[in-house]
Amino acid sequence: MSYAEVKKVNGSPALVIDGKTHPPMAMTVRFNKPDYIHDLGQSGMKVFFLMTNTEWLRPGKDYVDENGEKQHEPSGMEAFIHNAEVLLKEVPDAYIIVRIGLHPPVDWMEENPDELITYQDGSHEPSILMSEVHKDDVPGMYVFASEKWQHDAREALKEFCDKVDTLWFKDRVIGYFLAAGGTSEWYPVNSIYDRAKGKYGDFSPAFRKAYGKFLRGRYGTEEKLRKAWKKEDASFENPIIPEIDEQFYIYVEEGIMDAMKYYESANRIVGKSIDMNEKKAANLGVFLNMEDYRYVADFYDALHQATAEAIIFFAKVLKERYQGKIVGAFYGSYGCTDFFNSTTATATLPILDCGAVDFLAAPGVYNNREPGGSVAQREMQDSFRLRGEMFVAEEDSRTHLEDTFYRDAMGLYDVRDSIVTLKRDFSRVLTDDIYAWWFDQHETGGRYMHSEIYKLFKRQEEIAEFAYSLNREKKNEIAFIYDQESCHTVSMYTNTLMLDYYRTSDLPRIGASVDYYFHDDMGREDMPDYKFYVMMNLFDISDKEREIIIQKAKKNHAVVLWLYAPGFINPDRDQVMANENIQELTGFKVGRFDHTCSPRFKVTNLDHPAVRYAVEDRRYGYIDRDVHSNVWLENVILPPYMNPGFYIDDPEATILGTYCEMGVPAYGLKEMDGWTSVYCAPQILRSELLASLAEYAGCHLYNKDDDVLYSNQNFVTIHAAYKGKHTLYFKEPVSPYEVYEKQYYGHNVTSIELEMRMGDTKMFSLKGEC
Repeated sequence: MSYAEVKKVNGSPALVIDGKTHPPMAMTVRFNKPDYIHDLGQSGMKVFFLMTNTEWLRPGKDYVDENGEKQHEPSGMEAFIHNAEVLLKEVPDAYIIVRIGLHPPVDWMEENPDELITYQDGSHEPSILMSEVHKDDVPGMYVFASEKWQHDAREALKEFCDKVDTLWFKDRVIGYFLAAGGTSEWYPVNSIYDRAKGKYGDFSPAFRKAYGKFLRGRYGTEEKLRKAWKKEDASFENPIIPEIDEQFYIYVEEGIMDAMKYYESANRIVGKSIDMNEKKAANLGVFLNMEDYRYVADFYDALHQATAEAIIFFAKVLKERYQGKIVGAFYGSYGCTDFFNSTTATATLPILDCGAVDFLAAPGVYNNREPGGSVAQREMQDSFRLRGEMFVAEEDSRTHLEDTFYRDAMGLYDVRDSIVTLKRDFSRVLTDDIYAWWFDQHETGGRYMHSEIYKLFKRQEEIAEFAYSLNREKKNEIAFIYDQESCHTVSMYTNTLMLDYYRTSDLPRIGASVDYYFHDDMGREDMPDYKFYVMMNLFDISDKEREIIIQKAKKNHAVVLWLYAPGFINPDRDQVMANENIQELTGFKVGRFDHTCSPRFKVTNLDHPAVRYAVEDRRYGYIDRDVHSNVWLENVILPPYMNPGFYIDDPEATILGTYCEMGVPAYGLKEMDGWTSVYCAPQILRSELLASLAEYAGCHLYNKDDDVLYSNQNFVTIHAAYKGKHTLYFKEPVSPYEVYEKQYYGHNVTSIELEMRMGDTKMFSLKGEC
């Protein structure tokens, strides 16, 4: 029996099978083209995810098609055996991870309406539930918190495992990947909060029970619950499901954008009512009114926790059954997601800390994937690494072999475009020290069916083998810090802007690699110290959390950058939402505009070393790059605005930038006791200002040309943003070896100049030939 595990290898987690390390290259593909499978195996692919269903969902059936021909729909097990045998015939030494659908059959949903998402009127919403290997018209979405579903799906999973354990190739099965919800990614296909139809939920008995359990865990006693919610009738047995008006903040931008669109002509439109403030009882601009409506955030936290606990439930079933098999699931999307209805964002850490899950996975986001762009990830992968677990990227990287729609949307017109983007995305996986599978989900298959791509995969296997033989301890100097709970205290677009689009637009272009964590890890002894911390969405921070963050910053006199409204919410204060809460955390006295205003500012202290790469007369404070979807074919960035807007009102601060509209300080620096605090009152700080702060903090920049850059102590990769000359700067004299060209670009050099086309990717080993 093969023995698979995730364990640290040379300082960072890796997949190890029978004592042999397997670098981060796996494949998920259809099995209707044996020659394709053979060629992928020859290119070095050895770990394959096989997509299938339980026999509970797909028991198999005979039927007559529309032409009167007898047909047979294979059962989940039949399909799995067929695919495995095709794989093992073409790649005899392949290993299999079973991507197993845990969905209930339609008749189960019809018979168990209490286990479906239920709206305030008692209704359910018919929908289409599908993955890559099934599609059903369903009477409603099953509830992940449903104990009945969990029980029945567990029995189906155990039955499936019982049969797998009798198969001739059982030794090749090294793990299970748990699939549920829409497209296997653990999100409900029905909205919990459906504004268009005026429906809100979830009133199902299954969720309400889980909600009460969640509240007991968070508050302990109903007395504390009632105090936090300011509701004398609040209870664990009958928790509040927030109504439509109480969730106004989630989509507050729609009203703000309407106001901004018609601002000039508002007084000339009959019946047009413009409210630039967009303030209602349940919100303060984009923020939930956490003084009086905390239960709205708690409700969504409970939904996400329920999804996480379902994953943990099934993972424990497998871990109790097997030793030597790895277990994972989709969860933890901080990009390309609905932060509220999708229920897969704010409970990543409970899954990582449960002891039964080896990895979580997500596709990269679908913005700016074409040559010259970057594919941002959806998770804080270094929080995984601290725990000895893996974040796995589903690299559904498109190629020029797609249909014309995707070719144009992704900007992939020939094999060169495919190769440079595949190089780029492989480098991100390797330098970030995560794992990946490449995904050809199309039923016809063939996304990577090209001799040059096979050759590339073969070379990347060699590069990865070499990389895993080196010291893999990460030694980056910059950490980006995120918060789970804060996601449900602000609007959908604020989350998307700061946690998703920003990671696409500017963060890969600083010129230095960064690590990604949840702030909860800053109190861990094994979290490295960094020279420069960027605090992304730390809006809702308790007293204890504040103390831990500042103590971490003081350990090596770090520079700490705060964005927008850090610590604005403090659940331990009598006044939960207050400007003073920001001052307490950042050291800056701040003022606030409770209306819609522009975040744009100019750098007004150009001589200060903390803004050395600032561009005179450029407006900052918003994303000014073209961020667009490669799937939905729309521009995704809204016009820049803040509501509320914050500003620096502190005579002791060094002012670096001033708002264009309001004429008050927007960006400043302040020396604190043992650390340096920098406050950017808008939501966004452009890449060259991040780079300026990084150098001010003593960090090394490999690139200053606005290129996409990935690096670690062993490799540096540049993905060119434009045609022309590009320069790489090294920390010390090195002999950079380009791993695809297999040639040195000098010996004992501290910089190299490169002539590149837009989208060209060059990956340099700093540790010799490979």
